Amino acid sequence: MAEPLRDVQALFLAGVMRGEAAAERLIVDDNRVGAARRLDIYRNNYRASVTGILADHYERLHLYLGEEQFGRLADAFVDACPSTTRNLRYYGGGFADFLAHRYPGDGELAELARLDWALRDAFDASDADPLDAAAVAALGDRWIAAPLALVPSAQFVNACFNIAAIWNALEAGEAPPAAARLAGPATILVWRHADQPQFRSLPGDEADALAMVAAGTSFTGLSEAMLDHMDEAAALAALGGWLGCWLAEGLLRRAGQAGAGTAVT
Repeated sequence: MAEPLRDVQALFLAGVMRGEAAAERLIVDDNRVGAARRLDIYRNNYRASVTGILADHYERLHLYLGEEQFGRLADAFVDACPSTTRNLRYYGGGFADFLAHRYPGDGELAELARLDWALRDAFDASDADPLDAAAVAALGDRWIAAPLALVPSAQFVNACFNIAAIWNALEAGEAPPAAARLAGPATILVWRHADQPQFRSLPGDEADALAMVAAGTSFTGLSEAMLDHMDEAAALAALGGWLGCWLAEGLLRRAGQAGAGTAVT
């Protein structure tokens, strides 16, 4: 009796992705190329596709490491984490964790990978109608008490190394600085504005304020929190500056709009 199609497909996939020799019996052997060699062609094509996808998803990390070293890491990841998705856009999301586990002494690699992945996520994130100055004016007094949120593309990337400087140098086609630990942990904001993914490093107080916004606080709640650890003049100056910047950057929306939540990586 012929094998069910699903079983044939599963066996062939195991032969391509995991190198299982039993799959060779599915391949016609014409005594010229041979079943093993034919299956190897499929395996090589699969590996080239997924490692190429990784190089695209992690473009700056690829540049930072160079073709040979990145290729070795990509091969190791493909062996450890075969694709389980029909859409290769989502393959490789665990690469940063893989690097963190495999190279704990080179933390900048995982962090640079997280930044690359967050920027790719920002490009694909759901749309939302960000608040601008006109929208805030239209809300009137309701504005200060309305729960806020960040646009779906916004993410926070935690960093202990100078990955922002490394990424920017690579983007500019310059030699990146040597990896170095920062004086303290930093937060990098990633989001999409005017259809382009972008990022910037956040001062500590602004990072705390945006984390509150991501949690759904209102401008009133944010103001009260700032007054708890700043004098009134400093709090008002900081809030005014942040609000103008956030509105110009298209970061804010009213809570309850459709869209994914903000991620922290």
